[in-house]
Amino acid sequence: MAEAVSDSSITATAAGGLVRVALRTDGRVQAIKLAPQVKRLPVTELADAIVEAVSTAQQELLRRAAEARREASRDAAERLSAEFDHINAEYLRRTAVYDALGTEILKRMEG
Repeated sequence: MAEAVSDSSITATAAGGLVRVALRTDGRVQAIKLAPQVKRLPVTELADAIVEAVSTAQQELLRRAAEARREASRDAAERLSAEFDHINAEYLRRTAVYDALGTEILKRMEG
């Protein structure tokens, strides 16, 4: 299970909560906390639990990074769409002005 401790770290647990690992958002280990009951675990189980907790936290960091990229892409698309709408509106406004000017010029040339 992974959880956010703060914006700068992710904490994950393993072995029924006996192992708790905190990773910084840059992926470095911030802390490893072991419950006193881990001394009953075989060394290989403890090692597997630490690896599991680190892996879980890393997966959460990757998920958050992907979510942040999607959000940034969505924001960029919205900004581009708004810019396009603005440019398109300006184009339509200018086209209407040029059409009106052309019509006025033609009227003056005929009359």
